Amino acid sequence: MSRGNSKDLVKDGIGLKRASNALSVFVIADCETDADHVSGLLTQSGYRSEWVKDLSNLPKAADKPGLSEQYVATVVCHRKSTACHSLALSQCLPGKKIIVISDCKAEKTVVSLLDSGAHYFFNMSESSVLLQVRLEAALRQNRKFTNESFAVGDIYFDAEKRMVTRQGQVVDLSPKEFDFAYYLFFNRDRMVCNSEVMTSIWSLPASMDTRRIDTAACRLRKKLELNSDNDWLLKRVRTIGYRLIPVEATHHIDTRFDESLRISAS
Repeated sequence: MSRGNSKDLVKDGIGLKRASNALSVFVIADCETDADHVSGLLTQSGYRSEWVKDLSNLPKAADKPGLSEQYVATVVCHRKSTACHSLALSQCLPGKKIIVISDCKAEKTVVSLLDSGAHYFFNMSESSVLLQVRLEAALRQNRKFTNESFAVGDIYFDAEKRMVTRQGQVVDLSPKEFDFAYYLFFNRDRMVCNSEVMTSIWSLPASMDTRRIDTAACRLRKKLELNSDNDWLLKRVRTIGYRLIPVEATHHIDTRFDESLRISAS
């Protein structure tokens, strides 16, 4: 069901006149009040929204004529009293951004939602103006960054399926590991700082502990075989971040390399 102010709805009930040709965002919400609120913010930002109350109907809704090509993201309205849909969403709709808006502020819940497949977490108690700006920023990044598939040597990133293959074999990555690997290889010509990884991949404050990044980096080294026997090394620059280095270039690296990275990050 398309959402919006009733006085502005087009005759066929699909979106507002202002957003009739816009990109589509699905809104998952048990509560119609939450769906109306989020849909209103999306409409003001120029997006068409589709409310789906039952998660099982989401794949069918996404296949509606005219929506499948324009569908860019899903917003999940999460309440403390309801179950988290993020993991199921990441399985049902691969390749699409998942944005969670919740009334829960507990750090454990926030981290759990993000680790289970959500890409962004926003708090429902924030003002409408701030929520709208956050949604716009997340959706802009979705269009700019995550819809481009590419290959680096024998490693292929399929952005639509959110899948990585190496030498034609699928590499088993979690949602966050995929995002981190994609981000690293997308920015393989520079060092990626911990602060930007924390905000761009985990949607957490830049000041939070970076152990989750280090853990994910260790897993990527193993799963993608980022070692001296293959094409790429994943180098950690202590307290700063990570950089992918072509193996053939490693014999040129000396003690000056770390210092140059520190200077470039400052």
